[in-house]
Amino acid sequence: MTRCNLCHATEFELLIHKDGCDVVRCQTCELIFVANPPTDEERQRLYSFDAGYHTELQTDAESNAFHQREANANLAVLRRHVKAGRLLDIGCSTGLFLQAARDIGWLGQGLEYSADSSAIAREQHGLTVRTGELKPDTFAPASFDVVTLWDVIEHVPDPQGTLQLITDIVAPGGLLVLKTPDAGGWFPQASLRLARRLDFWRHAEPPGHLYQFSQRTLSAMVEKAGFEVVACHSHRIPIPYSFGPASTWVRSAKWFVYCAAFIPMTWLGPFFGRGDDMTLVCRKRAA
Repeated sequence: MTRCNLCHATEFELLIHKDGCDVVRCQTCELIFVANPPTDEERQRLYSFDAGYHTELQTDAESNAFHQREANANLAVLRRHVKAGRLLDIGCSTGLFLQAARDIGWLGQGLEYSADSSAIAREQHGLTVRTGELKPDTFAPASFDVVTLWDVIEHVPDPQGTLQLITDIVAPGGLLVLKTPDAGGWFPQASLRLARRLDFWRHAEPPGHLYQFSQRTLSAMVEKAGFEVVACHSHRIPIPYSFGPASTWVRSAKWFVYCAAFIPMTWLGPFFGRGDDMTLVCRKRAA
């Protein structure tokens, strides 16, 4: 039986069927997730170069430049709260964020699910990166001052269990920083109201994204794991990522109306704390 990862309830509302996945909302806590997630074997294939995952990071300069800008922006957010220390980046991909952090004095390690991406981090950037998922014996207790997950927690099959493991490896008073799409933002919420009528909800991206968090549901989950939220930074997902390049906005009357209705919400949302992307900064509570 499928249970909600946050509150363990078993009553859900089907929001949309997309890419073979049932995206549902818990009727108790409102966590949104995929009720029929891929198997472990399917996930391993999904995050491989053979399946096209991050292949552009091997050779494409433009894509690398985009991801480097994202890494630098993430580092700037982190440095608003702490300047340096022992860092673990979970889901570090090819290591662009770790490399940027190392260059300004951080002592960083990475953990990456994709064997292909982690190999690039080690072989091309000389980073200390393990391949696989976080397990109870992966790292010693209190090994890190900061653990980061940049656009990762939504991919994890058991986010609550993963957060509990992170609690053990963060030093007392240390930070957990998570960046993920915000299902409570203006654009996701407004477009969700039309999802059944249009049979389309752009915000959800299964089977890669298994969870869609709001500030409220993610805060509840990290607090349950032993952290307190000290800041929430609201952002927007790059508009071309959500809507395509501007040249495609007029490809049909229906798409033009969709873009005209929701791009302003996407742009304005962060100014009111209701962007479609968020970064939660959390501190480990004293025992």
